[in-house]
Amino acid sequence: MEPCCKRRLAAIAVILLMGMTAAAQSPSIQFEGGVFKVIGSKLLAEPSAGWASVFSVYAGAGDVPSMLGTYRVEQGALTFHPGFPIAAGVRYRVVLRLPGTSAIEKFFDGPPKETTPQAKVEQIYPSGDVLPSNQLRLYIYFSSPMSRGVAAQYIHVLDENGKVLQGPESVFLRSQELWDPAFRRLTMTFDPGRIKRGLTSNQTIGPPIMEGKRYTLVIDREWPDARGVPMVEGFRKSFRGGPALRNPPDPKQWRITAPKAGTFDPLVVVFPNPMNYPLLQRMVLVSGPGGNVAGLINVARAETEWQFTPKGSWVAGDYRLIVNVGIEDLAGNHIGQPFDIDTFERVTEHISTETVSLSFRVR
Repeated sequence: MEPCCKRRLAAIAVILLMGMTAAAQSPSIQFEGGVFKVIGSKLLAEPSAGWASVFSVYAGAGDVPSMLGTYRVEQGALTFHPGFPIAAGVRYRVVLRLPGTSAIEKFFDGPPKETTPQAKVEQIYPSGDVLPSNQLRLYIYFSSPMSRGVAAQYIHVLDENGKVLQGPESVFLRSQELWDPAFRRLTMTFDPGRIKRGLTSNQTIGPPIMEGKRYTLVIDREWPDARGVPMVEGFRKSFRGGPALRNPPDPKQWRITAPKAGTFDPLVVVFPNPMNYPLLQRMVLVSGPGGNVAGLINVARAETEWQFTPKGSWVAGDYRLIVNVGIEDLAGNHIGQPFDIDTFERVTEHISTETVSLSFRVR
């Protein structure tokens, strides 16, 4: 090979080597598994101004503060673990400011936003089709977590002619949304001012539900779930107004059917009138010879029947049904006190520590 060719090849090799070295030294920003990384920065010690002074992550557009999170040096790479999960449909801007170089900026997209409808109304309580004219609450159970603060837009009550009740004829406290911690159960409270006798609203407008009239509760399909996606379908519940319930629940009128010893048959308690469904789940328990009995609760027959199935077979002996006096019927009357003489502060659900007990025997 001629000397000139050798010199030319050597020069090309040097140029390629220099390029490879520069590429190896140039830092790169990566995003994997919810973690942002800087590869090849050679930053092993945290700057006096903190890691955020050289490596920052921003969620969304506009002049927003950088995200909070934790910085670590892992296997020679500077990593940033966000303090909050990466959100679907959000674009993230990452800025690397190394000393003596121009800032490097890179964009990453979060996971695509889910748009498949999943949520629907599973059940509404009371489940019966006749509600007392002084009905206090409705409970709406959803299959998935829902968005909050928008119930008034998507819940309507129609009269028997299909007209939406509005203005003074509206039935719920629109400013009050009570959700369970999972945002799957919404409690809607009827206007107590129209329920309590002797108050101006009750005398001038009348109760929210009129005895003998028919109504339809409508929940729009457009109600977005916690992801912002509308429901699978809407929901309608038709009901008729019935007589008002004014007398508080009386446990002496409850009928208890005791199971047989050695069986897993349910203990059955029947009420003269429907009771508050969620409170039946947590305000009644069974105590036996060995203490409180573990088991499963089932509420049936339009909330007029409470069933308790033990995890172990029944042991012969004396038992007690222990009931919190805060338990309520559909009109908010609780043991020993009708809602008519209750105070407005107790419109929301409350828990009392006082109990009454009913005895029964397993033979």
